[in-house]
Amino acid sequence: MRIQYFLSILLFTLFLPWAHAADTPDTESGIVISAGREGLGYWGIATRLQAVAPEFSLQVEVLESVGATENLKRLADPESPVSLALTQSDALRHYLDLHPGFQVDLEIFESIGKECIFVITDKDSGLRSEDDLRAADAGHRLAIQSADSGSTVTFELMRKHAPDLENTEVVYMDTRAAMDQLGTDSTDAVDAVMLVHRPKLHSPELRRALTDPERFRLVSFNNPDLGGKLPNGDPVYVSLDVPLIRSGWKTERSVKTLCMEGLLVGSRNKLSPADRASLVRLIDLRWMRIYAEKDR
Repeated sequence: MRIQYFLSILLFTLFLPWAHAADTPDTESGIVISAGREGLGYWGIATRLQAVAPEFSLQVEVLESVGATENLKRLADPESPVSLALTQSDALRHYLDLHPGFQVDLEIFESIGKECIFVITDKDSGLRSEDDLRAADAGHRLAIQSADSGSTVTFELMRKHAPDLENTEVVYMDTRAAMDQLGTDSTDAVDAVMLVHRPKLHSPELRRALTDPERFRLVSFNNPDLGGKLPNGDPVYVSLDVPLIRSGWKTERSVKTLCMEGLLVGSRNKLSPADRASLVRLIDLRWMRIYAEKDR
């Protein structure tokens, strides 16, 4: 029931005009879904959906992307074949604020669970919480994968509600390469790397940080006010103590950070009625296989 609860909140807050949506035109059979980087959480969900689709006479193509915002841009672009996308609730809220007309075409199909913020720094760095990034004259540099990633939207939204985060410069670069530079004297070195993904999924960057605690440390992002409020009064983010390393039932390592909801969304205009009906049936009958408890 948790999924239905979150979806009811999101549908209310986004004010989607369900009753006035235009009829969906027939389109060429087949679904194209824009996922994230290959091997990460969105990619896993998209490829599991692709694997199940033939059971429902669906053809699904998966496209790699840099993240949530690019997925939404492709979905909204009438020239793009993308008809399904994976995104974060804060990225969707931000995109609709900038492109309110897209609400008519948008359909939210299902929750994909929590997405959480992970910020990695050098073990000897002075960075320990978001307060250090907000400090006057701190001069920190934060690496984010791409300007079209969900991490960018998250940090921009935080800056809106905490303007002193402008004291930290965002550098768009390969976050895996940025990990190599943490704690070095390189002129290109950053002070921290920011990622947003499912809490049980260990990205290459997070996995490296956890397996080398003598070099890397996780920064606490634990202030829900950084994301402001949804129109119904709920916070955009919830604060969680996310388990990272477990031994049986015992949590050996965790990080206090902020999380938001992940979503599977689609375009009413690009999905044919037949494909949409098959997709809804697939979600009703096979979603837990796609959702994959093991990497939430």
